[in-house]
Amino acid sequence: MDRSPGDHQPLMGVTDRASLAEMGNEEETKRRHWSRGTYSLPEELARHAPRKRFAPEELRVACREAGEDLGREDAQEARFRTAAQMVEMWRGLDLPAWKAPYVLRDARLGYLNGYESALVSGDTSEQQISYAAEARWGERWRERLRVARERSG
Repeated sequence: MDRSPGDHQPLMGVTDRASLAEMGNEEETKRRHWSRGTYSLPEELARHAPRKRFAPEELRVACREAGEDLGREDAQEARFRTAAQMVEMWRGLDLPAWKAPYVLRDARLGYLNGYESALVSGDTSEQQISYAAEARWGERWRERLRVARERSG
C-alpha cells in the first residue's frame, strides 16, 4: 500500500487508544500505564519503604529513607555493606538509565547516614557501637567515631 507523507489514515485492523477504552479495556490500559511508570526497590530496601512501587519522582526520596532504616538496622547487627554490595542489591531490577545513578547514590547516602546516626545516638551499648564502628571504619574506627560524635553535637 503506497502512502504519501501527509496521509494519516489508520491502517486496516489497527485500533487507537480511544477505541480501546470504548471496548471496555479502560482499566487494563490504566493499569498498564501505571505499572510501566513505576519502579520497585530491592527487597532489602523495600521492607523499609512505605509501599512496594514508586513513581520516578518519588524514587530517590524513597531510596534515601529506606537506606537510612537499612543502615540503622545493619549498625545494630554490626554489619556494614560496601558500595559494591549496595549496587549488587539492585541486580535484575528495572531502573531508568537517566535515574539509576542518582537512585543508587541516594540509597547509599541514606544508608551511610542511618548507620552513622545509629552509632552516635546512644541507643545501643558501647560494645555494640564498637563492633559496628569497626565494621564500618576498620582499624581507625575510634578516631572516626569520635569525629562523628563531635559532628552530631
